[in-house]
Amino acid sequence: MSRLTEIWYLLIIILLAASVIWSHLPFPQLGQELLNQTWLKALTAEDAVPTSKAEATASNEDFNNHRERVLTTPNIPAAPEEVVEEEKDPFLAEARRRAQDDPAGAMLWLQEQSSGSERLRGMLEVVALWAADDSESALLWLESNAQGLARLETLNSGVELWAASDPIAAASWIDGMANDGSKVTAAKSLASTWVQTKPKQAAAWVAGLPYGSIRDEAAAALAAAWAEKDPEAASIWAFAEAEFNGNKELLVTTIQSYTREAPEEAEAFLRDMTEATDAPAVLTSHVLARAEADPAATAEWLANMSPSDPIYSAEYANGLMQVWAESDSIAASEWLSQQPQGAQRDAAVYGFSESIQRFEPEAAAAWANTIDDPDRRIMRLTESINLWARSQPAEALEWVKSAELEPAVRERLASSIPWD
Repeated sequence: MSRLTEIWYLLIIILLAASVIWSHLPFPQLGQELLNQTWLKALTAEDAVPTSKAEATASNEDFNNHRERVLTTPNIPAAPEEVVEEEKDPFLAEARRRAQDDPAGAMLWLQEQSSGSERLRGMLEVVALWAADDSESALLWLESNAQGLARLETLNSGVELWAASDPIAAASWIDGMANDGSKVTAAKSLASTWVQTKPKQAAAWVAGLPYGSIRDEAAAALAAAWAEKDPEAASIWAFAEAEFNGNKELLVTTIQSYTREAPEEAEAFLRDMTEATDAPAVLTSHVLARAEADPAATAEWLANMSPSDPIYSAEYANGLMQVWAESDSIAASEWLSQQPQGAQRDAAVYGFSESIQRFEPEAAAAWANTIDDPDRRIMRLTESINLWARSQPAEALEWVKSAELEPAVRERLASSIPWD
């Protein structure tokens, strides 16, 4: 064996022996122990280890959410309403601040500001705060100090607030007011607010007011507000007002609301009413309200009504066609072209011709010329041609010359058209 080969074998033996000895030394175990201690400290740290199953679950959910990241919009809590309004409207915020300490002083400060919607909004805000605490003082101040539009608007707002809490006291206060526009405003506000909760009390108060404009305005406000809440009860009250005081306008208002809510029931009410009184304006309001909801159905309802029916009138067709022509003139004209000659058709044609006059003056004149009653035909033709000639005299004159008219009628209409 050569010398070099012996040296290689010796080195191999030395390396094998060294590896066996190294495995029995304490250094690797010490390193492993240090690693284990560090890992244990990390696991037992207070802020890293969940103390319950719920916390462990939450921790896992946070980890999963972190893995599946999704861009979201920031969840910024809305600022308190007052803070937002202060930023957007410092004038209103200042009015509120002053009202908290001295509402009368706040109102005086507002009246010194430039006129306009900003000042009025501020006064309404102060009145709302003031009246919520002491309505009578607020209204007394307004009656003595506020002027112009601000006076009326703030009185209205203040009375509404007072009426919601103590309408009888508000009524006593209004009774003592001077008879002017402010009292009218206050009375209307009280009536329309009071009737929402105590309609009989409100109606009794209105009935006790002296006859005149204040009572009329308060009654109208009460009727309108009551009809929205209970149209049948409002109509019964309005019928009594029409019978004993001659104010049929209230019944017109309530019947319109009643018809919109329950047309058949309103019709039955009207049939009972017509046995006691003759109120064509009230019946017309019923027809118009029906027409606004469904003109085609209303047209058939009228066409099928017997002339002997207590609520029949040929003139109702006039109002119907005016409503229908505004919403669908083509459908209205198609229905009208199929109607037989007679008083009801004449009334319908008259109303239809009036409604389309502004948009289709030539068609309005042509329809007017189909009215069967000669006097009514000439009346509508004359109105139509005169209105047409104001803007288009040449066209109106040309139509008169070419239309199928009696010579005397043609000459009369032609002579009425101004022509240079």
